[in-house]
Amino acid sequence: MIYELTTMATTGFLLLMSVYECPEGHRCVHYRGGSLLDEIADPGYNYKMPFITKAAAIQVTWDNDHVSDVICGSSQGGSAFLDIEVVNKLSSTDECILKVVKEHTRYYDKALIYDYIPSEVAQFCKNYTLNDIVIREFDKLDEVLLEKLRENIDSYGLGGCLEIKNVRINRPKLNEQMRKIFESIENEEKAKELTERKKETDKVILEKQLQKEIMEKEREKRTTELDMEIQLSKARAMAEKQHIQDRMILDTKRSESEAEKIGLIKKSEGYNTLLSNPDYIKLETMRSTYHNSKIVIGEIPKNSIFNFNFPKAQNTNPFSLLNDTDYNKGN
Repeated sequence: MIYELTTMATTGFLLLMSVYECPEGHRCVHYRGGSLLDEIADPGYNYKMPFITKAAAIQVTWDNDHVSDVICGSSQGGSAFLDIEVVNKLSSTDECILKVVKEHTRYYDKALIYDYIPSEVAQFCKNYTLNDIVIREFDKLDEVLLEKLRENIDSYGLGGCLEIKNVRINRPKLNEQMRKIFESIENEEKAKELTERKKETDKVILEKQLQKEIMEKEREKRTTELDMEIQLSKARAMAEKQHIQDRMILDTKRSESEAEKIGLIKKSEGYNTLLSNPDYIKLETMRSTYHNSKIVIGEIPKNSIFNFNFPKAQNTNPFSLLNDTDYNKGN
């Protein structure tokens, strides 16, 4: 009875020791006598040979490896301290897990990441001064480390098994004395930057004002040109109008002169016609004589135009209508 109980207890204990749990996000590898077996277990409860086989969980999800206080020695002897974070992931395939664990143990990230980063940081920092590292070149280091880590993994033929997604680096840390110096330098840089920005802003404002004044001058010039064009157009219109009026007046005067000329010609022709008529000449002569006649008492001169030889009456003398001039000429 005691033997049976002992056997049952031993069997139960062995069964209990053979069961183990593989956590989610991991796959478990088995060691027997220190040798890595080809069997890989999935997450959940699994069985192993108690006391002989050991199980180890290998993470196959995204992992953040933190490397703290990495020394960054400058070319002039000063140092800064960096906190670096590497985001990586191991492939969950059996081939990749067995290859990585066999070549770099299950602490593969120590050999491929933790121990590799300080040497690459030192190689980068030795080419720059501490001022360059802290202020100017700091933002380049993460890209340099990312590229170097990928090249290192590829050199082991693990490019398809271990993926490096990103490298993040916190602001460099300095000792108290260096921190105060760099804070002073940074404040001076900020003051210079603000001064430069103010100069640029003032320059932009001045350029805008100048552009505005130029535009205003152009507008005034254009307005003046338009006003001059309007005035010239008005002057041309007035000159054209005056020219038309002058032509009209000239044409009117020409027409009047022509009409007057024609009238004179007609009148001259009429005079010529009348003067060629003996009766008209005689009539005009009589009219002229009548209007310039004088009463002559006594005998009518022989040269009188009108000598009617009237009989002499008592106490009468012949008279003539000739003027004194004609009479004198007759005498």
